[in-house]
Parts: sequence; structure tokens; C-alpha cells
Amino acid sequence: MGSPTAELLLHTRYMTKKTTRYERRMGFFDLLMSPILDRQGTMDHLLLERPAPPYLVSSLVSLLVVLVLPTIVFMYRSGVAPVNKEAAWGITLSLAATFVVFTLSTTVLLRIMGIHSPLIKVIAANIYSMVSMIPLMLAYYIANVAVEGELTIVTFFAHGEPAPNDWLIEMFPWLVYFACVLMFLMFINAIRAIGNTPQSTAVMLSLLCIPLLIGSYTVGATLASQVFPGATANQVWAFLPSLVNVPQITH
Repeated sequence: MGSPTAELLLHTRYMTKKTTRYERRMGFFDLLMSPILDRQGTMDHLLLERPAPPYLVSSLVSLLVVLVLPTIVFMYRSGVAPVNKEAAWGITLSLAATFVVFTLSTTVLLRIMGIHSPLIKVIAANIYSMVSMIPLMLAYYIANVAVEGELTIVTFFAHGEPAPNDWLIEMFPWLVYFACVLMFLMFINAIRAIGNTPQSTAVMLSLLCIPLLIGSYTVGATLASQVFPGATANQVWAFLPSLVNVPQITH
């Protein structure tokens, strides 16, 4: 009979192989549900347990499909063109520039704080945080169709005016606020994972990133107004507040 130490080692190897063999691989659906079910475990799995963060492309595509595509399809079918095409392109450019500048500035901040995380993981942290919006918007779309019989929220996105008697649109700003809270919580757990820091430190770093986000959006809005002269900085700046400033609805 072998020594107790050898037997313990063999048992540990066996249990490890058994666990690895039957461990379920996390899928994209798990990522969608993670903001509500398991933020910490999901960020650990996606940012630490794999050599490269997965689902980055699929996450970006899903965000575009859920947040942008319905409005584009509605405008195409209705023959409605943007009131100011340059403003639309300017908003698009400003959001893209905001993402790039915020990612780079966050990477610099982390390195100043002694966290030398690869750029790809900071990109993943930002993308995974935004994924929080997908299940919330899908739930809102379902409720919108169930209550109004159609996606009246898309009409609001296209025209900037809510449909008459659409009481559900009054709930949309609260959805935006809730999505921001979930994104912030996801970002905290992503920073904790890639920095291997305590939760309190991750919260502090995430709070420091808020001014970086505002500054990044300022850079994006300024760049957009320079590239597209028809898109003034005021128009670009007004885009995000317009999502929570729903005009008075006629009942």
C-alpha cells in the first residue's frame, strides 16, 4: 500500500480530471444573464480562466442588433430619413471615439495604479459591461409589443417623439438608469478580476473612471463636430440626455 500522501495526490488528480471532464463551458447566454445572476463569477471565468477573452465580436454584434438595427429597419421600411444625416454620423463617430479614448485612458489609469493588464482585457471589460443592456432592451421590446402591439419605442428613437397614449415610454428612462447601474456593477467586477484587487479597490478605481468617461465623451463630441460640420457639439451632447428626457405624452 502506498503512503497516505501518494494516495491523497492520486485522489486529487482523479477528482480534478472528473471535474474538468464534466464542467460545463460558459456560453454567450451565460454572459447575457450574468449582470443579474453572477457578475463576479462570470468576470472571473471570462477574464482570468481563458487565455483570451471570448465573445467580444458576438457581444458587439449583439449590441448593434438589439440597440441599433430595429431603428434602422423601421426608418428603411417607413422611408424616413434622419432630419440631419451629418448629426447622425457625428453621434456615431462620437460614441466610437468615446469607446476608444475611454479604453486607452482606463488602461493608463490602471497602469498608474500598478495594474499592468493587457489592453485586450480592458477592451473586454468595457464590452462585457455594455452587454448588460441587451437583456433589458429585449425585455422592454417584449413588453412594448405586448402592451402596444408594436415597437413604439423604435418610433421614439427614429423621430424623438413618443407615440400618443404610450404610457410605457414613461418607464424607459428608468430602464436606462437601471442599465447604467448594472453596467457599473459589471465594470467593478471586471476591474476586480483583471486587477486581482479587493472589491473596495475595484469600486474606487471604477469611480475614478467616471471622469475619464465624461472626458472621453467630450473628446468624441468635439471630434465629431470637427469631422462633420453639420453635427454641432450641442447636438452630439444632447443625444445621451435625450434617452431619459422623454417629451410630455398626450394622454
